[in-house]
Amino acid sequence: MDPVLTTVADRFWQAADYFQAGGPVMIPLAAASVWLWLLIFFKLKAIYDDRRQVETDGEELDLPKGLGGRLTKWQAGLLSDFLSQRTRSPEADQKLLESLRLRQSARLERHVGTILVLASIAPLIGLLGTVTGMITTFDVISYFGTGNAKALSRGISEALITTQTGLVVAVPGLFLGNFIRRQVDRMKMRLERFCLSLNNAPALAVANDQPAAGC
Repeated sequence: MDPVLTTVADRFWQAADYFQAGGPVMIPLAAASVWLWLLIFFKLKAIYDDRRQVETDGEELDLPKGLGGRLTKWQAGLLSDFLSQRTRSPEADQKLLESLRLRQSARLERHVGTILVLASIAPLIGLLGTVTGMITTFDVISYFGTGNAKALSRGISEALITTQTGLVVAVPGLFLGNFIRRQVDRMKMRLERFCLSLNNAPALAVANDQPAAGC
């Protein structure tokens, strides 16, 4: 048999034994971990896509002269939506721009809170496993005393493995969650500035027949 396949199979069974030794608490802990890392992956990908610069065609987007060029993907999308929906009424256009800003802001915030919550509850689930493992250990002691080392080790293993797994999930999860939080906050600040510059753009102010106020 291929040594590589043998090594992979051995690692798989070791992981399965480790998971089983952690007890039933490992199931919600594994589910929270998978959910957390999927959200982190897709959120980081979304942030990367949003920050990617795209070439904008002023004629294609019906941009006023001077607003074309290189914009980030979310800027080009917001600008295109605004120009396609504006009514030429200053008050209505300001409300439209605010609505688009709030929609973009809500999209940026999506899943950030869930990521931080999942990363925070992972060590608590591990702590639950610690408690259940110690209960199992004391039950064994009450029935067999301290002479049955194998039975005692099962409860102690459950307590330690779940604690360790909870921390392994939580520490990088919290680090990346706070990194995502900072990136989203910076993008929301750029969104505010972009809306303000868009609302005060001379080409748009002329189209609206008067200078526009802030976003």
